[in-house]
Amino acid sequence: MNEHVNIVFLKKNNLFKVTIFGILFWLTLLILTPVKIKHPVSFLPFLLIFINYIFFFLGYFSLPPIKKENVLSYSINRNAVKKALFIIMAIALFGVFLKLFDKFYLREGSFNYSMSENRVLLEKAGASVISIISAIINPLALIPLFLYHTLNMKNKWMYTLCLFLFFSASFEFLMLGSRSGLFVLLVLFAIYLRYFKKLKITYGRVIIVSVLLFFLGIYSVNLFIERTNDFTKDRKKSIKHILTKAGFNYTIEPSESIRNSIINSNNETFQVIQLGFINFSQYYLHGVYEFNYMYNNYSAPHYYGAYTFNVFAKFINIIFRTDIDLQSIQKAPPRTGIYTTFFGPIFIDFGWFSFLFMFLFGFFQKYIYNQTIKGRFQFIPLLFYMMIINFFLLVINFINGAQGIYIITGFLLFAILYILLTGKLIISKRQYVKILK
Repeated sequence: MNEHVNIVFLKKNNLFKVTIFGILFWLTLLILTPVKIKHPVSFLPFLLIFINYIFFFLGYFSLPPIKKENVLSYSINRNAVKKALFIIMAIALFGVFLKLFDKFYLREGSFNYSMSENRVLLEKAGASVISIISAIINPLALIPLFLYHTLNMKNKWMYTLCLFLFFSASFEFLMLGSRSGLFVLLVLFAIYLRYFKKLKITYGRVIIVSVLLFFLGIYSVNLFIERTNDFTKDRKKSIKHILTKAGFNYTIEPSESIRNSIINSNNETFQVIQLGFINFSQYYLHGVYEFNYMYNNYSAPHYYGAYTFNVFAKFINIIFRTDIDLQSIQKAPPRTGIYTTFFGPIFIDFGWFSFLFMFLFGFFQKYIYNQTIKGRFQFIPLLFYMMIINFFLLVINFINGAQGIYIITGFLLFAILYILLTGKLIISKRQYVKILK
């Protein structure tokens, strides 16, 4: 029996459309949010962002679309996918074990500590071979749920295990207070549901999802307040600090009337709702203005990939005993701890030659998209993550943020493993049978 790839979804939600919608959403939020821009974007930073978008699209459209006669098949081999599910699940469980062993035993993190204390502990302990290996294979935990739905299985125990693996990374994100990491998990989960037609849009479901998002938003804001409480020790001071001294307030801040309304509110729920909206808007919008500030004040050299792809540089240091100064590289921006859009880290690495990277990045994305249109479903999780990256280009670099480089590496690893395991191996001119068939 064969199951089919959802080609309609892939064509309807292609990477070009997602990128355009991301731009439109950013502009809409800018118009609707009562904020004061302290550092308007000057001409050259704006021009660089514009050129990067143009070359990204040029790279994307440099590969022609797939013709119907070149489509291999829209179906997959159920037996091979089922075997792949068990193999990936075993690897993912091992990855989760290594992650927990590294974080809670080797580096002595704990839920009994505050988020700030855990961050300091993990950074002080530094990375090891185990932490690097676990970080690379741990994103494979996002794959079993995809394979489960691909097979349209009806086993509640298997489904529960797949869900556990998918959300296993949330333990680390909660321990460290990483909202962006949790956000990526939820967005990817929603894409899975839409792709597999598990999330049909009805009025009732819209209401339920809206309520869930409402409470999730309240939780997220309270998480931010709790992180700030680690050093203010007072809720009202924490809220005032977020509205006046949080990193993104340097370039874009709430209007004075909104700020006073939130700080002086006696209703905590209403206060959190207001703070959540303005905080989300600042988070979402400030990257463009921080990119402008970074461009105008950047004085460090360019690092040719070591900043954006710092994980690989870290891996090289550990394996080959090199001495790439990662701490200095990460301190290269004039301001840290904020977003500088997708293009900020790329600028740090390549300067004005970032347009060449964007061209190749667009080309790479179109190649991945074409593979999925051909029916090669193993590239679909990677395509989904490219969608997330593209929608948020004006917000954050989801390659070096929210453990994005690990997710991309894990999804590429899955695609390569599946190709190897379902292809005929040739060793010393002798042909061997497929491992998965």
